[in-house]
Amino acid sequence: MEEEWPLPAFHFSVVIGNNSSETAFQEVSGIEQKIETEEYLEGGSTSVYYLPQIAKGNKLTVKRGIATLASPLAKWCLNCFKYKFKIQTKSVLVHLLDENHKPCRSWVFLNAYPVSWKVDTFNSTKNEVTIEEIEFCFSRAIRSK
Repeated sequence: MEEEWPLPAFHFSVVIGNNSSETAFQEVSGIEQKIETEEYLEGGSTSVYYLPQIAKGNKLTVKRGIATLASPLAKWCLNCFKYKFKIQTKSVLVHLLDENHKPCRSWVFLNAYPVSWKVDTFNSTKNEVTIEEIEFCFSRAIRSK
């Protein structure tokens, strides 16, 4: 019988739109779904009930070593910020990979677009890679597998 081990958090890929050439990211965060609730106080009782309202996700954030402006992701971000009323949405897929580099858990973020794009601090006293961070809004998240 094969033992199941917890999956490592360091082996993942990100695919934005149909572009599978830019999948190397340092970090992904914001994979989260929660149900917002409303408190309901029943008359004549001291009990509080929590009624479900809406399922909601966070913003999805990816980090990577800074790319050139010729990068498809950088071009998409620039276009979204330049033409804010003509935003082209894309699907963002995040795959957690097994030891054979096959997706064993995946998330699809639909109708995503960048809402924040920043570059880490430059510091002449450190020998580090410059990191860019991109934050996406999306309409819906679907977990598969």
